[in-house]
Amino acid sequence: MKNRRTAAPLDEHDTRWLSSAEVRTYRRGQRIIKAGSPLGEWVAISRGAAYLVSQVAPGTRVAVAALWLGDVIGGESPLGKLAARYDVTALVDVTTIHIPLAQLQSADAPPLASQTGELYNATASRLQGQISMRLAGNGLQRLVSVMATLATALAPDEAARRADRIALPVAQRWIGQLSGLSRRQAWLYLGQLREHGWLVTSRSQVTLEGLRAWLALMPEVETAGLDCIATLAQCHETLMRLSARALQRGGPAG
Repeated sequence: MKNRRTAAPLDEHDTRWLSSAEVRTYRRGQRIIKAGSPLGEWVAISRGAAYLVSQVAPGTRVAVAALWLGDVIGGESPLGKLAARYDVTALVDVTTIHIPLAQLQSADAPPLASQTGELYNATASRLQGQISMRLAGNGLQRLVSVMATLATALAPDEAARRADRIALPVAQRWIGQLSGLSRRQAWLYLGQLREHGWLVTSRSQVTLEGLRAWLALMPEVETAGLDCIATLAQCHETLMRLSARALQRGGPAG
C-alpha cells in the first residue's frame, strides 16, 4: 500500500520495443485473467483498477485485493509464475499492456526488461499489504483501509478532487467481502462512518466524503500505525486531522 516510485524515463530504443506491445481494454466487470490459466505474457495495468478473487473452498470465492496503474498481473508476477493464482476482474474500465514473456526475456531485449523486477516488487508489496491487513486488522481497520485503497486505485480526476468526494462503483456487500467481513458487519461499520459524515451509501455504491483525507489515510497509517484507525473515534479524529491538514496546504492531502 506504499506510494509507487516514479519509473526511470524510457529512451528511444525502449519506446520502439514497447510499441510492439498489444494494448487491450476491458469493461467494468469483465474478467482479465482466469485463475489456473497459463501466464505466457507480461501484463501491466495502464489505466483503471482491477480486483483479485480467490477460491478458498469449492463454491466459495472471495475478493482479496485491488490493483491499479502500474501493477503487473501477468507471467512471473506476484499473481503467479506460469499459472494464475487468482481471477483478475476489471473494477472499472481497464486498459492493459501485453508483451509475450519470450520477447521480454530475449537476449536483445532493451533495459526495460531488467526494470520489470521493480514493478513486480511494487505489486507484491501492494498485494501483501492488503492481504496482511485482512489478517492483522480488526473489522473497522480492514473496512477503512479497503475504502482508502479503492479511492487511491480509482485515481480520481481533478474535478473529483475539487468536489472532495468519490463514488466507489461497488456495493456494500462487495466492500465487506474485500474486508473479510460479513454483510451485517460491513453494514454496521458503514452506518457508523455515515453518521460521522465520511460517506454516503446506496445499494449499488458507496460515496466517500472528504476525499482528500481518505487519499492521505493509508500513508498516515504506515507512519502512525494501525492504532490511528483502531476505533470509530480514532478513525474520525484521524480523518478530521488529515482533512484539516489538506485545507492548510490548500491542495490534495498526501
